[in-house]
Amino acid sequence: MNKLYIFGIGGTGSRVLKSLTMLLAAGVKCDYDIVPIIVDPDAANANLTDTVATLRRYQQIRKLISFNENTKNEFFRTDIQDTLNGFRMPLEQTNQKFSSFINLAGLSPANQALSQMLFSERNLSADMQVGFKGNPNIGCVVMNQIATQPKFKDFANSFQSGDKIFIVSSIFGGTGASGFPLLLKTFRTNQALPNFKLINGSEIGAISVLPYFSVEQSNSSSIDSSTFISKTKSALAYYEKNLSDIDYLYYIGDDSYPVYNNNEGGTSQNNDANFIELLAASAIIDFSKTAKQKATVYKELGMKDIEQGQSVSFETFCSGLDSMLHKPMTRLVLFANYIKTHFDKFQTLSLSIKAQFDQNFLTGPFVGDLKSFLSDYLNWLEQMEKNKRPLKLFNLQCGNKPFNVVEGVKPASVFSTKSDYDLFDSRLNSVSSSLSKESLLMEAFFVAIDGLINDKKL
Repeated sequence: MNKLYIFGIGGTGSRVLKSLTMLLAAGVKCDYDIVPIIVDPDAANANLTDTVATLRRYQQIRKLISFNENTKNEFFRTDIQDTLNGFRMPLEQTNQKFSSFINLAGLSPANQALSQMLFSERNLSADMQVGFKGNPNIGCVVMNQIATQPKFKDFANSFQSGDKIFIVSSIFGGTGASGFPLLLKTFRTNQALPNFKLINGSEIGAISVLPYFSVEQSNSSSIDSSTFISKTKSALAYYEKNLSDIDYLYYIGDDSYPVYNNNEGGTSQNNDANFIELLAASAIIDFSKTAKQKATVYKELGMKDIEQGQSVSFETFCSGLDSMLHKPMTRLVLFANYIKTHFDKFQTLSLSIKAQFDQNFLTGPFVGDLKSFLSDYLNWLEQMEKNKRPLKLFNLQCGNKPFNVVEGVKPASVFSTKSDYDLFDSRLNSVSSSLSKESLLMEAFFVAIDGLINDKKL
């Protein structure tokens, strides 16, 4: 299968990649294998390390599941590949001050004077180890080296005919705002790249994330969210004139800003998930189904009007987005809630006895990774629900009433003497297959849940 290379730039890029991983785990259909590539000089960024851990756990689960034309399971069906041995493309020489990076002291007096005109003293003394801290003028200089990096050449060497590229970045920071146009220029003009003709002629899309959060004011920080709008306007003016070589360009943002702690980077930069990142991830799915056009196609994601502070639900999504996300995300919530609330009873089911789901298997690494991933999925949903613009798709506290899970939806009655988790168990017991234990576990839950969603009209 062809590959979709996704370049996630900066903190927003990492968080959107995590949201995409959750959607793929739920079974949202993508027509390509996914190759995530994180571009962020801040290797210790907690959002980056969290995303990498999520991607690795997804891979650990998926590699033990088999798929063929007879299996119905859609959980974890899309292959996520790691061509860089860690998903991250490092930038060399960023563990220093910007003045050292440009060798300010070694420049001629005239060039020193020019540099001091172009960059403030704060810019020149900026420590780049945690990124560019809202300064795209620094970022564009440093990011210009990306095409010379060994791992970038590894990406280019792996590129094949029919593969696609998608770039995720914010427009109001430093790393993303500078990295996006430089990457696009590299793909379209750098003839020294391996497989340049294939990359140059490939379909390339991107999503530019407009301001959707702010940070606390701090005199000790280089990040000032009061400049986010002016930086966005400047970047948009530049994009309008200089991004004619892109096939699909998506925009998204939100004017209901949560206020995050002002952390310049490192392990303290661990922002809660935001529904804008989920919607940005859905743009990647949309792009996987597009065809190359003669001119740039621009897309904005719209929703039904909602009042300030009102929760976002499936009802507020446009029809295309609802049909893309509703059923897969509901399946995975039901799966996660079963594992969280009722899994201690699973070993006693006739399915478990027939399939020999013994204690060694149920406490082994596959089930352990699955439990951790599903717990993270619920936590991800909870974080979006608690944000300033709440995303409330599900009743995550439905307890022993598993089918009361979709917000605003009353489950339909079914003809059965069983209800709640007893009904769930009976559906699991009705599944039989000759698959491996790992594949059978996933197949049984998918088939049972899919049938329950249809019958309960969730």
